[in-house]
Amino acid sequence: MARKQKAGGAESTSPEPAPPADAPAEPAAEAATAAQPPVAPVAPADKPKSTSDILAAARAQKAGGAAPAAPKSTTDILAAARAQKAGAGPAAPAAKPGSTADILAAARAQKAAGGGAAQPGTSSASSPAAAKKAAPPPEIAGLPAGSKPSVEAMLKAVRTGDAAATEPPKPKLPVKASAAPKPPAKGESRRSFLDTVLSPFVIGFTALAAWGAIGSLAAARFMMPNTVLELPSRFKIGSASDYPLGMVSEKYKASRGIWVVHTDTYDGRNIIYALSTVCTHLGCTPNWLDAEQKFKCPCHGSGFYVNGINFEGPAPRPLERVGLRVSEDGQLEVDKSLKFQEELGQWTDEKSFVQVS
Repeated sequence: MARKQKAGGAESTSPEPAPPADAPAEPAAEAATAAQPPVAPVAPADKPKSTSDILAAARAQKAGGAAPAAPKSTTDILAAARAQKAGAGPAAPAAKPGSTADILAAARAQKAAGGGAAQPGTSSASSPAAAKKAAPPPEIAGLPAGSKPSVEAMLKAVRTGDAAATEPPKPKLPVKASAAPKPPAKGESRRSFLDTVLSPFVIGFTALAAWGAIGSLAAARFMMPNTVLELPSRFKIGSASDYPLGMVSEKYKASRGIWVVHTDTYDGRNIIYALSTVCTHLGCTPNWLDAEQKFKCPCHGSGFYVNGINFEGPAPRPLERVGLRVSEDGQLEVDKSLKFQEELGQWTDEKSFVQVS
């Protein structure tokens, strides 16, 4: 078609459909048709089969000004770009690229030609989103001719541009101050305390702890020896001059359980001895009656003379004496570990009395 057009110099026209019968005649269209010379019809060209056919069509377009066919591959895009750079008119809008190779080829061709022609149907006053889609990513547009960016670089460029264009700045939410906890009322705190203390759980564990403490104390007491704390059996009661003749001293009756007697009624000897305050009947404590000069048991009425001999009541034997001696410092020393009984003849033992000269 290009060779025939170059040889004949006539433009091919397609047959126009006949207007309807009832349509009004257009005088301007008829006049233009009458003014044009008759052109011989040209058969439509076949679809290009190779790169040679595309290049031939491009040369024919340059020579005769016919519209080129739409490119079908990267080779078509490159041929059209070279033809545009060589001085041909604005190229017809290319088909939508279908792969990354088409995008890169179009970008290189646009850079080589110094900017491509605007696509038909678009205007300079298009929306920012359309301008963003039309412009190549900065990382891809800045690459030198002949180099291919990685898939990661292209994805990063697309994400960066989308985020910068579509995401608005997020407003900072004011931080709400947390309200101070409301203190419990006085009655509520007392009620909660009583509920906690009087709960069955607390009462049960308290009783268990008390029972364990009592058992531990009882076990500890059982392990201790059962001893009776008593005063020592040997103690000093002063000098002999502190006890005049005919005197019965009750100074140590309550604390030590003895009477200190100074008399000369037993065998006519002037002696000092210590009598036990235990009644020989049933162990009661008799009283000294100074007006009657006798010891009288309040339990069963047993009576004892000042020298300790029993004379009334159920007491079977005289009172017992305890040991008595003069210590190294001149004081009288009592030894309750020694017992002397008159019915056994032990009162004659010198350890049972102290002779006063």
